[in-house]
Amino acid sequence: MSIRLALLSSAAALLPLALATPSLAQVATVQPANATAVPVTSQPVDQPVTEDEQPVEEIVVRAQRGPNSVPGDAVPETTLDPVEITALGASNIAEVLAALGPRAGSGRGRGSGPPVILLNGRRIGSFRDVQGLASEAILRVEIFPEATALQYGYSADQRVINFILKDNFRAITTELTAGTAAEGEQSRGEVELGLLSIGAKGRLSINSEVSSQNSVTEADRGVRRAASPTSTAFRTLLPETNAAELGISYNRNFGKSMGATFDLRFDSNESQSLLGLAVSPTGLPVANAFIQRNSQIDTSRAAVTVNGTTDGWQWTATGSADQTKSDTRTVSPLAAAQTANSTATVYEVIYNTTGPMIDVPAGPIRGSFRIGYQDRQLESESVRNGLTTFTNLSRGDVTGRGNLSIPITSRRSGFGESFGDLSLSVNGFYTDLSDFGGLQGGGLGVNWSPLSNVRLSVAYDASEAAPSIQQLGNPVLVTPGSAVFDFQSGQTVLVNRTSGGNSALKAESRADTTFSVNYSPAKFEGLDLTLSYAVNTSEDTIASFPLLTPALEAAYPRRFERNSAGVLTGIDQRPINYDSADSTILRYGFSFSKGFGPQIGRGAGGPPIGFGGGQRPPAPASSTTTGQAGAAGTRPNRPQSGDGQAPAAAPGQPNQQTGQRPASAPSSTPAAGGPGGFGGFGGGRGGPPPGVFFGGFGGGGFGGGPGGGPGGQAGRWSISIFHSIKLEDSIVLAPNLPKLDLLDGAAVDDGGGARRHTVEFNGGWSYMGIGFRAFGEWRGESKIIASASGVPGATDLYFDDQLTFNLRGFLNFEARPQWVKKAPFLKGSRLILRVDNLTDSAQIVRDSAGNTPEAYQKALLTPRGRSVELSFRKQF
Repeated sequence: MSIRLALLSSAAALLPLALATPSLAQVATVQPANATAVPVTSQPVDQPVTEDEQPVEEIVVRAQRGPNSVPGDAVPETTLDPVEITALGASNIAEVLAALGPRAGSGRGRGSGPPVILLNGRRIGSFRDVQGLASEAILRVEIFPEATALQYGYSADQRVINFILKDNFRAITTELTAGTAAEGEQSRGEVELGLLSIGAKGRLSINSEVSSQNSVTEADRGVRRAASPTSTAFRTLLPETNAAELGISYNRNFGKSMGATFDLRFDSNESQSLLGLAVSPTGLPVANAFIQRNSQIDTSRAAVTVNGTTDGWQWTATGSADQTKSDTRTVSPLAAAQTANSTATVYEVIYNTTGPMIDVPAGPIRGSFRIGYQDRQLESESVRNGLTTFTNLSRGDVTGRGNLSIPITSRRSGFGESFGDLSLSVNGFYTDLSDFGGLQGGGLGVNWSPLSNVRLSVAYDASEAAPSIQQLGNPVLVTPGSAVFDFQSGQTVLVNRTSGGNSALKAESRADTTFSVNYSPAKFEGLDLTLSYAVNTSEDTIASFPLLTPALEAAYPRRFERNSAGVLTGIDQRPINYDSADSTILRYGFSFSKGFGPQIGRGAGGPPIGFGGGQRPPAPASSTTTGQAGAAGTRPNRPQSGDGQAPAAAPGQPNQQTGQRPASAPSSTPAAGGPGGFGGFGGGRGGPPPGVFFGGFGGGGFGGGPGGGPGGQAGRWSISIFHSIKLEDSIVLAPNLPKLDLLDGAAVDDGGGARRHTVEFNGGWSYMGIGFRAFGEWRGESKIIASASGVPGATDLYFDDQLTFNLRGFLNFEARPQWVKKAPFLKGSRLILRVDNLTDSAQIVRDSAGNTPEAYQKALLTPRGRSVELSFRKQF
């Protein structure tokens, strides 16, 4: 381990403890997420009327959303309360996002990457700045459709997820993880330490992590190499790695309408791998003359984000500086060392604002405008065979983006309400790149909700995209001894693989058309049905270099090297431009969530005495009592406003949704610890502690403040399944070449062409602090038909379908007060089990003769196989 990594590891482990002082704990975070009223409709009842009386068809109570929701009329497709968040068994925001599974994915087909993340309805500098925030601090999660991204200055191909934090929360969190793999003796260890303090004036979070794993060689997994059997002991499938991370985020509120967040982050990752045996001039491997590669990547980031509200307009200004240093050194006993070093620096300033512009009968026209400047610099140096190559690239990027949301009809305003809610959106952007010139794009969208539980949208977007500066100028790196399947000979060969940037890349033109519908049946509370249809086309498509096939070699003959005997010896895999690419995807599925067990209502926060408040948890609510929630297994109907909040009860009156009195109401029954959880629970009787079900620490101390969240049922189960069908997936490599159908034998990677069918699934169950979640993916079969090229000896490959299961389990010890009483150390602790690839699934590949080629051995395709991790997490 390097000195830099050792110092960073020490700082990551000690800094949160050094800062965890009482005075620090008073500094904290977000604007309050006020519970607000939502529309409540009473059904008409037939009654005798007099001349002065008229039948009342509907009584509607309207209110504005809380300050931490997304502004405007955007309606969440899914809202998770603390009960549902706790049921995920996630430790932090990053794990919550992963646990959402297909619900967090985009239905627009292009695969644009991770969703847009908001914190309390506001833009953030980077997801890395918030990913470590403890899940217990989350009050609500709102998942919005892709079109919502436009009002935050993003393109409309990313889903928007808003994390709303609790008003008061304080905790120190530690987590120890140990893991191993079923084969290969691969082990991994990790230590995480975090501090989070949220209060009226702001938020402070410090998160650190140190991890390490040993290497696994091909010999450890039983890989066979016909050409060099002894080299497997000197070739790693998984490198030895050591990593450390440290993130600090400080948020400060200035009054009620303005706040600022300062973020610092440092990451260091070093790895060591073996690339096989060096080859002598005669072409034979030399015993014990192994090739070793050492790599180190260090990243640092500093950012400041200022946001506020002025005259109804929400605005955010962000400035950031990021730097990534990468050093790679490849050493061989028979050749001079090869090095590849790069430094990438990014400076960025962005201003985004959104708000109402003009009032029309259906409501205000909302505008969203973003202007930003980005400066990217890439310096790289590579040494290969004594030849030094320098690259020095820079790019200035000025971008302006605007979006208008125009309401046509609206139930809320009462204009054209017989047509439901209908709105139009118009967006456009222009980017001026110093090295590429002007790029532009825009789109149109129609959103219609004919019924409160049905939402439809149609969108068209056209844009231009430039290659990244890394795709243009990454240092050239040659990896010797890379195993590649040569379709021309039907053999697996070891070649010199070249990677890096390609300065000749051109800009890509894109056009996407999307139709989507979301339906939530009123008779099946908790069920959401989704369908989307996307048509994506592009020209000069920027892509990684595809799989070696006869068609590809014919299109790019200069990218391949063969010796006099026709044996493949080298491949240049730097990125290229396809002539064009077309795809059509149909995606449909459902998400269902349902509570079970006794109803636990809202309770008052416990006293500010930290753990062991000595109060009893609330007794289960009767499903037959007047004013209580519905029968067990049901939950209140979702509000039509989409805010996810229950109607506010008058002071001293029971809430009509939960049947529980608000915190301010006097009661002869001792106040419950309520959603405050650990702050108000002290080992009493009467049921599991509220903290288990409300995902929060309440009551004060390191538990946060009162009122941690709404009520819910003691248990919950959920499931989501989404099926994607590729109706078309084709590319044209060059203008003079025919179209390649990736669904019918063509391929661009070694995964075997495109899978026509893919099913994603995610489901979980939790009760009394015990929970399980299973998730995974099924991919249909595919094939690569190389024999159709007419090249003598070319062989075909057939890829079987594959099903992969992953499992997560957790046990909250706070739900077992008798255990905590016997072992007080277990207070605030959780045991977490993670199993990846539960069935040790691997892709099965066969050639025309029914044999598995050497390059497609199980260990090469799934180096880790089944892996198991066990974590112990404790909050103080």
